[in-house]
Amino acid sequence: AFLPDNQVIYQRMLVIVLDYSTCGVSAAINGTTLRSIFLGPNGDGSGGIAEKYRQCSYGKLKLNTTAFKVINVKADCTDGVVQSCNWLNMGRTGDTGAKALLGSTAFAEFTHFAYIPPPQVPCGWVDFGYAVLPGNRIWLSSKKDGVYNWATVMEKSLHNYGLWHSWKDGIEYNDETTVMGRGLTCPNAAELAYLGWATPAPGGDRIDSTRLRVGATLTFSLPATYLSPDGNYLRVVPDWLPSYSNKTLAKNLYIAVRVNKGGDALLDKTLYANRVHIHELNAAKDNAFPELDLYLDRKISYLTAITPLSQVTLTTYKLVVYGGSWVGTDVLRVHLCHYKSSPQDCPSVQFLELSPPPPSPQPSPPPPKPSSKQVGPVKPRKRPPR
Repeated sequence: AFLPDNQVIYQRMLVIVLDYSTCGVSAAINGTTLRSIFLGPNGDGSGGIAEKYRQCSYGKLKLNTTAFKVINVKADCTDGVVQSCNWLNMGRTGDTGAKALLGSTAFAEFTHFAYIPPPQVPCGWVDFGYAVLPGNRIWLSSKKDGVYNWATVMEKSLHNYGLWHSWKDGIEYNDETTVMGRGLTCPNAAELAYLGWATPAPGGDRIDSTRLRVGATLTFSLPATYLSPDGNYLRVVPDWLPSYSNKTLAKNLYIAVRVNKGGDALLDKTLYANRVHIHELNAAKDNAFPELDLYLDRKISYLTAITPLSQVTLTTYKLVVYGGSWVGTDVLRVHLCHYKSSPQDCPSVQFLELSPPPPSPQPSPPPPKPSSKQVGPVKPRKRPPR
């Protein structure tokens, strides 16, 4: 994990609103609105972006509500921002103005910075935002899909911690199951693992050819990711494939259960909610993490999602993934089977989930004892519990 397990990060956030009113480009958002956006309507961190940080990170990423501050910086129109959206100069102008207002000592106490330019500034990301990877600075549009959208703010913030965009169907940013794509939800399992916010199921951290034999099945009970950070995903390392030795082609799989509650409340009910989600990523970079390739793009890509009591064959991986039965509140049984030649070598989900267990054999009745007279009816023997 990139962020140490169980370490709580408290961001001391300074939001710098840039005002270029001297050349007719005024700030379009005020401190009261921004405080509500970040800390919730009560200003105490129980709502807003602070709540989403807490939900998605299981309490490991928080905004320091006491330190949080918004300032307005009157900017010089000669810095190139209004003319060409020079984001680097935007940051420099904001920092210089902030130090002048707060003092260098107070400025240095902040750990993270957000810059908000006027909506008229001609940025390619004007509807959303921008971030450095890694780092501690983000730039947010003052339009509805920018700072007003919690998913945009979280996505930009998670770039600071090393996450890249998530893919689907070969298209960057197309994954609708994570803020790192186009979703209004918490990160997916591969991203949670990278951040150190979740742990794999027991025995599910490296499911390779020694753990998953040909024709055999493995079974796990996975809590939905919103429910608990503990044991909520599987990591499949398909080293049984000849292509796995190729660093360009080899991929690992991350498997998790997603339910539309908590930070995942806005998961699409038709396509993604209450399903087993499967993502793939570059295996060489995943296997080397975190010793090597800490900030390189592992190209996390959404593959598919399956409903309970169904199965999907991942032909590329010679793997069958099963959504089993719910075994608790938002806890789903998940099975895996690796085949060599045909998926027919693996059992059906009905066999794994719906077939009744064979009846317990009944003991043979003891031979009757010889007796010269009947002393009463013989009581039937109780059957042993099944």
